[in-house]
Amino acid sequence: EEEALARACVPSGAYVTITLEGVPSSAYASLSSNAIIAAVSLLPHENKVSVLHMGFSSSSSQTSSNRSEYDKEIPVKSKDALTFRCGWRTWSSRPIFSQNNLNSDKHKFERYMPTGGAFFAGSVYGPVTYANCPVLMFREAKEAENVSISDFGDSGNARREFLAHGSIFGADADRIVLKRIVLTGYPTRVHKRHAVVKYMFYNPEDVRWFMPAGITTKHGLQGNIIQSVGDHGVMKCLFNAPIKQHDTVCLHLYKRVFPKFAPIGQKKDQGEEDSGHEQGAGIGGKHFHVL
Repeated sequence: EEEALARACVPSGAYVTITLEGVPSSAYASLSSNAIIAAVSLLPHENKVSVLHMGFSSSSSQTSSNRSEYDKEIPVKSKDALTFRCGWRTWSSRPIFSQNNLNSDKHKFERYMPTGGAFFAGSVYGPVTYANCPVLMFREAKEAENVSISDFGDSGNARREFLAHGSIFGADADRIVLKRIVLTGYPTRVHKRHAVVKYMFYNPEDVRWFMPAGITTKHGLQGNIIQSVGDHGVMKCLFNAPIKQHDTVCLHLYKRVFPKFAPIGQKKDQGEEDSGHEQGAGIGGKHFHVL
């Protein structure tokens, strides 16, 4: 076995010829004359797709020289189609941004990419890559006209705008990113610690559904929903201290969010989309593509 392994190994500095089979002519024709084709060996599990978490830092001093005035006015939203350059791999996906909370296992979702040199985390579907690998993040630059940037697979030689740089945290599908929304209501009748609250809900079923959840106020009080009143979502609440008439009652709700796959090529019909979901998403599949 050792002799067979030794004969299979290529000595350092030798020239070899690699033949690829099953490559369509259209894929070969799409290669640029200046493109560099690299052959690398993969570590275990690097041929799989997982949820990658990356730490980014956006520096205005590094990006301002290559950004037009129109590009600076366009914020980068979570789940926008972006291009990632990680090691020797380049792929497009739709990440979600979040805070990197070191004191908790739950991280707050960010609707837009933080700017001004702030440190933030990005979660994205991508090929498994081990930690500390450097990452560059780009997006397709938009001109003054209303040009769609939803598809990076057919972007051709379009100009890409550098957004942020960072490194890989690792592949972890159990990292929790939470999106928070706040429902607000206003007390209409107040008696010491009791209050009748309106305009948070509009039917009694919703009041009964959220009754186990705790409520807070902008002045720092905490309380609970006691019962529903009438048929229009009015409710009675009890707080830990006397509430004032001008206070605002808040109900914080949390939802776990996930990144999305970037669209590839032309939109398929409904039958092809369903079959793609059944087969799952892998490298070279319908929902993921390494550029």
